[in-house]
Amino acid sequence: MSQCAGCWQLAGGHGREVFDGLKDKLRAHAEAGFTTFDTADIYGPSEGILGQFSSSWKDAGKQPLQVFTKYVPNIFNSRPSPASVEAAIKKSLSNLQVEQLDLVQMHWWDYNIGGMVDAAKCLADLQAKGLIKQVGLTNMDVAAVSKIVDAGVPVANNQVQFSLLDRRPLNGMLEYCQAHGIKLMSYGSVAGGLLSDRYVEEPKKGLFGQAKFSPVELNTSSLKMYWGVAKQFGGQELWRELLQVLHQVAQKHNVSVANVALRWVMQQGDAHTVFPIVGMRSAAHIQDNVRVLSLQLDAADLAAIDEVLAKATGPAGDIYSFERGN
Repeated sequence: MSQCAGCWQLAGGHGREVFDGLKDKLRAHAEAGFTTFDTADIYGPSEGILGQFSSSWKDAGKQPLQVFTKYVPNIFNSRPSPASVEAAIKKSLSNLQVEQLDLVQMHWWDYNIGGMVDAAKCLADLQAKGLIKQVGLTNMDVAAVSKIVDAGVPVANNQVQFSLLDRRPLNGMLEYCQAHGIKLMSYGSVAGGLLSDRYVEEPKKGLFGQAKFSPVELNTSSLKMYWGVAKQFGGQELWRELLQVLHQVAQKHNVSVANVALRWVMQQGDAHTVFPIVGMRSAAHIQDNVRVLSLQLDAADLAAIDEVLAKATGPAGDIYSFERGN
């Protein structure tokens, strides 16, 4: 698995077009080699849709797909118990029409609410029973991952936001994961499209000589979220400067800006730890995403990008820090 197709858009907030021709989109991704899909128990009908598709794919004589899901308990209502954890996992098994879940990634909304480690240990128990193949985490910081690992839970991965705009995994998480053999699956690596050719443009001159760009239409939940990240990164001016550098690197390699953004994430650390999730809102980007696998950024490319990144003002802190109010 070098890239994984993400299904967060099915949770809502991305328009009805996400569901238009959905089976064809899933088939196109699978036929192009994107045979790993990422979903969650809170992504609306996503698990059920993937369950139906993967079942029909297998019935057609194809190699089984990998489907990664998440366990996201509503800890504000009640503390998870072994029975409730098992019930949630069995519901995902039913939705996905499998006897064993490939990967279950646990999210914990608030570290001040107890029970996180116990819930992770419940997942490990279900792994021992054969209901789960691998146990993972999502949006956990170094301290939380460390507590769970120290409790004996065999953590396979941590899914986190990681991009040129959000480099918080470099503040300890990547180093920890490499030392413990844990994979980092990254979402938001093209920032909902903000790190793509779509927004590359030469500025016009404003009335007083200032640079003037076309307005950014924040018409999806993803764009609204990642625009907030871009503002912490350094605002529109620095984001546009980064896009220009990425565009120059892309032209040099005859690839897209999104290719460069994804490849930068994949080359972090030992270049064998980070695996990006690509959105599957459209099938139009499939062949473009495939090109990432043959791209290699050289020292000059990385130096040019680093020159812009050195001016960034954030986001600061550990994984999912400001989202938790830290």
